[in-house]
Amino acid sequence: MFQQTQPLPSISRRRFFTAAAGGVVAAAALTSPRPLAAFSGGALPAPLTRSDGDWKLTFEDEFDDPVAFQTTWESLKRGGHQHKTMRYPRNVVVEDGELDLELGHQSDPKRPFTGGYIRTRSFRQTYGYFECEMRIASEGGVNNAFWMVSDRSLQGNTQFELDIAEVKYPNIVQVSARRWKPEKIVLAATYRSDSQLDEGFHRYAMLWTENEFRFFVDDQDVFDIENTFAHTPGMLLFSNAVAPFAGKNDGDVEGAATTVRNVRVFQDFSA
Repeated sequence: MFQQTQPLPSISRRRFFTAAAGGVVAAAALTSPRPLAAFSGGALPAPLTRSDGDWKLTFEDEFDDPVAFQTTWESLKRGGHQHKTMRYPRNVVVEDGELDLELGHQSDPKRPFTGGYIRTRSFRQTYGYFECEMRIASEGGVNNAFWMVSDRSLQGNTQFELDIAEVKYPNIVQVSARRWKPEKIVLAATYRSDSQLDEGFHRYAMLWTENEFRFFVDDQDVFDIENTFAHTPGMLLFSNAVAPFAGKNDGDVEGAATTVRNVRVFQDFSA
């Protein structure tokens, strides 16, 4: 079931297009990471088999090497002005081929909950296909997030955020493309899965091109929107937080975790 959370004009098809406020944003040069020689993930993701292009893998992590993880990802201490969760490096655990962002508690009335937050240290890419397999925490009120942000050293005057998936127990997936600067634009939608998303791993993905964003859940196209502002390199992030915007929680999240077992990024080298 699909629900659009921001009204868009002239909606008559499944693919929705909205012009950005303030005019057209000029495209920046495409960054082109070297394709990996091989990858363990097998065939191309299903959405790419239905798309034109010469798709090559540019980034992959199966979370099976804790030492390599430390060189690839940065674990951060981060709060948030819209929730009462502090994310700590100690809540980030890589073991047995899985990344766990563990949830817990602390003795801080302002931020009584703890969680995890990571971002890629050096990997950046403009445009491409970005996917992960994630199992959300079995707790209401938790935002389980796979997302991207622009690199401030490269973004120029346009700061953006691409929420590939913000998943809430038991079956809600929110996707969005947001421009924060120079003027705020939020293009968002909500998808409700027929599955309970904490009971197994599900695939969340985004195809980002110069002209559009396309969001996928388990290879199903759930939201398409025109890209009028995101044209500079972005970094990958995973995080979780107990938050009011994620629904009600019972006050006890100890032992729960957001679990990711792989992440892959592809780029079209046909141009």
